[in-house]
Amino acid sequence: MVHKQSDENQPSIVPSITDIDSESDPILDREQDPFPKPVADYIARYDKVIGDRPHSTWRWGYNGTPEVRLSCVDDELENRVRTAKLLATMYITIADDIAERHNDQATLAELIPIPFDNQSTDPEKDSVDSEIIDLSTDIWNQFRERYDASPRAAEFVDLFEFDLRQVLDAVEYSLLTNRSPDLVSEQELWTYDSYNMMVYVYAVIDLANAPEFDRADLSTLRQVTHRTQRMARIGNWLATWQRELAEGDFSSGVVIRAVETDVINREDLHTLRATAEHGQASETVDEIVRSIERSSIEDDFLDRWRVEYAEAARFNDALESVDLEEYLEGFETILDSYVAW
Repeated sequence: MVHKQSDENQPSIVPSITDIDSESDPILDREQDPFPKPVADYIARYDKVIGDRPHSTWRWGYNGTPEVRLSCVDDELENRVRTAKLLATMYITIADDIAERHNDQATLAELIPIPFDNQSTDPEKDSVDSEIIDLSTDIWNQFRERYDASPRAAEFVDLFEFDLRQVLDAVEYSLLTNRSPDLVSEQELWTYDSYNMMVYVYAVIDLANAPEFDRADLSTLRQVTHRTQRMARIGNWLATWQRELAEGDFSSGVVIRAVETDVINREDLHTLRATAEHGQASETVDEIVRSIERSSIEDDFLDRWRVEYAEAARFNDALESVDLEEYLEGFETILDSYVAW
């Protein structure tokens, strides 16, 4: 059981004490809604073409994103929003895995232009996996069909594409760090890697389906999402760093902070990476995990999560067309789910 400490000086909507239950997952342990048919078909194709991710990845996305849906979304459009977010998540997850797990620069270079009308892609280029490009294109077209049907799609499309480019920059950063792991720093992870959580993108999808949202709130909302995206990133780091370490991926903020604070040394990571590439188990993994768990790093990131929460909560009175308290409570659920992984 991990405790987030209370702070009497924080805004009132910040929870005083939250016990994080690592034994139960508030998202995956409840009854799961079935995927809509187009998504189920794409998941079946994904399993044949790529198959890196278990179905729980998509179940978590489909059942988790409603937790942080903005309250201003039209109730009648919630299913469209939910499906659109999962389709966008599938596209980005494929891109991220092509970068991180497959280190396939040629395919990634043809996958990144897919969402943008002014860019072209060529799945027949040498060394490009055309099946992945075809699948990703179909997924994106299904997403775009739903986005374009949104009542305020045209109004927010430029902002949507801007935010999407930041996510794809994060994917390209993952490819760079996979090839040159010595370049990774915590500062750059906050700058680039946080966008991989797609919180800005999800928010704009919500706004496109929120007829009552007041544009006067847009700047304030984006200041909030800047914080909530970091909160999501922290939760994901805490959930995945041990698994990624065993796979030879040490770009997690948890591991990089351990290097930068001398809890572990970078040479151990080089040893770990070499053994992982040859499919060998390494005692180095267990040693690194023990060193990090003995340190305060995980608790420090939980403290940082709480700081981001408090900073976001300060906008409560300034945000008129979004229920900020409800939105932030959703990120508590997301954190609880991550810690249960």
